[in-house]
Amino acid sequence: MTAPLGRSIGYAVTGGEPRAPQRTADHTGTVEEDLVELLASTGVTCRLLVEQTRGPYHRAVHPERREITEDRDGLPLRLGLRLLATDATTPLAGVLVEVWQADHVGRYSGFQPFEARPGQVVTSESVPHDVIAAGETYLRGSQRTDERGMCAFNTIYPGWYASRTVHIHLIAHLGDRSVTTQLYFPDTVTDEVFSRPPYRGRPQRDTTNATDSIFADGGEQMILDLQGDPTTGYTGVLCVVLDRQARPASAAGPSAESDG
Repeated sequence: MTAPLGRSIGYAVTGGEPRAPQRTADHTGTVEEDLVELLASTGVTCRLLVEQTRGPYHRAVHPERREITEDRDGLPLRLGLRLLATDATTPLAGVLVEVWQADHVGRYSGFQPFEARPGQVVTSESVPHDVIAAGETYLRGSQRTDERGMCAFNTIYPGWYASRTVHIHLIAHLGDRSVTTQLYFPDTVTDEVFSRPPYRGRPQRDTTNATDSIFADGGEQMILDLQGDPTTGYTGVLCVVLDRQARPASAAGPSAESDG
């Protein structure tokens, strides 16, 4: 099954023929040939990266690694990213990309589980911020983009938690400046995944892309292009255009949005 692309802005990925797998700049992972082909293909439309809130669950602990699943159960997800400069042609090499996400029950590593009360409006101020398990690092990691602007992560399909649609957080560090965003999934795919174990044992999620307040602010641009199926797993790719003059991470996105 192939999920549809989100709305594009007309940037086409140009230049550079697909090549055999090569190690990323920090030698912690590889970008396989099929991911290279997907990310370098003119069939993948590159989109302007939309800055969104960081949320309360970011930590300084982001091991530089490709495999971030650790012991978490869930449907395998391989994430491939390509970062281009504002001309939508020049690769951004050596950019440190951080990702972090919730596990299949909606928990972030290091933080206690949070369950909203019925009718509670969930904000960054109302969720627990204290790290209770400093040694936990599951579903957190970072990679540097290679000379083609590409990097990849092995993870699982994220779970849901109160007031948020399914997403993965991302920060791209460009020198002393950073860009913060969130990656999303088509609701139809999420519904299929959540109808199967280990996700189906939970209550029905309370928020979709259509009702998520953060997704409403440009989230359609950040929907992953998925290939695969809800039984064996998915490969999700996204090509984004971003500006080396991006705002500092502390200024990126709204300051008082809902959690995570």
